Amino acid sequence: MVKLSKKSLLFLSIGSVFSFAASNIVCNESKMDAFAYEDCIATQRGAKLDNTDFSERNAPPPELISESYVEPFSYDPFQRDAYLTSSFGENRGTRYHAGIDYSTQMEEGWPIFAPEDGYVKEIKTSPFGYGKVMFFEGKSGRTWVFAHQSSFTLPIDKLVKQKQYATKSNDVSIKPNMRFHKGDTLTFAGSTGIGNPHLHLEVRLNKDDVISPCDIGVKCLDTIAPQIFGVAVWQGNEIALTTDESLRNGCVETPVKNEFNLSMAIKIADYSREPKENPMAIRRLEMWRYDEKIYSKVMDTLSYKKMIDIRNELLWAEEADTAGDWHYIDAKIGPISTYKIEIEDFSGHIIKRQFNFHQNCRNNGKITIKQSQNAPVFTFLSKSMLDVYRCESGFKFEALDKDEQVLNGDLCKIFDHNKPTPLGKVIELYPETKYIRYSASASATGTGRGVNELIALYPYGKYKNSINWYAQLGDISITQKISGIPVMGDTALRVLAVTRNQTDSVDFFEFHPKGMQFHGKWNVCINNPANPAPLYWLGETTRRWFYFEKQTGNKQRCATTNELRDIANISDESSFTLGFPFWSESFIGGVPKLALKIPIYARYAGVPDGNAITVKAGDKWIPVEYDSEPRTLVISSEDLPEAGETLTIQIIDDAKRKTVNEIVVPAI
Repeated sequence: MVKLSKKSLLFLSIGSVFSFAASNIVCNESKMDAFAYEDCIATQRGAKLDNTDFSERNAPPPELISESYVEPFSYDPFQRDAYLTSSFGENRGTRYHAGIDYSTQMEEGWPIFAPEDGYVKEIKTSPFGYGKVMFFEGKSGRTWVFAHQSSFTLPIDKLVKQKQYATKSNDVSIKPNMRFHKGDTLTFAGSTGIGNPHLHLEVRLNKDDVISPCDIGVKCLDTIAPQIFGVAVWQGNEIALTTDESLRNGCVETPVKNEFNLSMAIKIADYSREPKENPMAIRRLEMWRYDEKIYSKVMDTLSYKKMIDIRNELLWAEEADTAGDWHYIDAKIGPISTYKIEIEDFSGHIIKRQFNFHQNCRNNGKITIKQSQNAPVFTFLSKSMLDVYRCESGFKFEALDKDEQVLNGDLCKIFDHNKPTPLGKVIELYPETKYIRYSASASATGTGRGVNELIALYPYGKYKNSINWYAQLGDISITQKISGIPVMGDTALRVLAVTRNQTDSVDFFEFHPKGMQFHGKWNVCINNPANPAPLYWLGETTRRWFYFEKQTGNKQRCATTNELRDIANISDESSFTLGFPFWSESFIGGVPKLALKIPIYARYAGVPDGNAITVKAGDKWIPVEYDSEPRTLVISSEDLPEAGETLTIQIIDDAKRKTVNEIVVPAI
């Protein structure tokens, strides 16, 4: 939310009309101070000045908000319209988004202006993460971070190039200590690191704390109020889901009648404009029981040290519709009360709902809770779930003990196929359950092949903070040692699960609940006699396999991380190959110049950093930029030899394997 001095705040009242006198006021920017000119323009539009602090009132009503309406602000990075595509505090899997992202309409090279007087504290270059990034310290003491840049001002670009040549390193860090005044051209937007062309803007108060740029007067164009996609209420492993349509009518379903100690989560997303793309986070979520505020979460600041709390607050869900997050309401909730919720985005738009709990809500629809999964185990609300709806298509589920003896031969007869079924619910009914066997014919699976597989289970309670678990899946043994399990807000019995799964090209091990992070470590060892190849983990959004940097072993492979991942033993014998080189534009000092671009192809191998790539013309070292999306080498024409000369390109992949290729510099 933008906060300025009370003198400069404007509010368009619903009853405002254009008066004859107001429409004839002459606003002269050259003769008025900034506040007076701002007030004058607002009065011309029929606005009334309001000295109420903006944080104490609602945003202008929807009928007065359009893409032409702009909130008062003190810093516009581009001095042109650029809508938010990601907001502060957004869910980034293992962390919150520490800044805001602006779209640059798929264009590189937009100039970015200094937010205040200050100096360039540091410049870093990398093909990953922030890409080319500038750390700018203002006289306010804040550090402004500008990430994914295409280039910097020419003097800084020259310093970067000098450091690269001096150290023969593509990834470098320099401290220019160059001073800039507010409004000076500071750097140029791009797409280095990851993603399409955009600007990631971050404001750091110190080494640990960051603040929402929208909260300190940075322009944040967002014209749409937040949206609710659903409500989940549960007690233990009994879950009820409610659509926003029923919520608007004042009804939320509860899975148990007149029972207290309910848990609740709300699925929310915010968009900046039409068409609705890139769902963002919200700034504030609050809840009242009658007039008593029982929950409040305001996302104006973040701490890097507390990023791991994200999985206690935004519950992981494996859904086909990925818009929004399930926000956990960490409060004591009972059934016989009237509740109100209020949700606000970073531009001040607010939505409200009032409701009571009922066992059934009229016209309550269905909510999608999973993606299209090969295996019938998935994650919803950070719980491991069993997809018993597959009973409808011919799947069979059996509960087995530690010796794989049958405890129940047909779970399809026990559970409602149309309701969410946590694996904890199976354990509650059959406490000796250590495995679930699922089987289906080729026609039932729809994949052209039948299945007969085990899901290994490990139940644990709310206060369990470490686990040592051995499981056997056929001839494959899996050992997990987990430390630092976070304490969850509700008391439901939880279950870790692992099963074997496969795609057309990879057999892998699927672990649940997804998104589970640990304050300590997850050490997993897989003894796979048929395939002792190195371990790779699956990126949830990229759907690409990545080599585990921290792994040991030969026949038994062990890896360490702090989050549950899907894992595969992958024998990757293929090396990097290079595509056909071509000339294209690249930005240097904010000016488009010719660069040679060379595509890179690999099935699984990855490039760990920019310094894993070495380009030489004879004995001369040449700096190269690695664009990770799509995988492309970028070499400035200024650094290249004449057309017809040969370049030798060496790449060391993340498994420490070396490949060498040669290309001929083409004519321009």
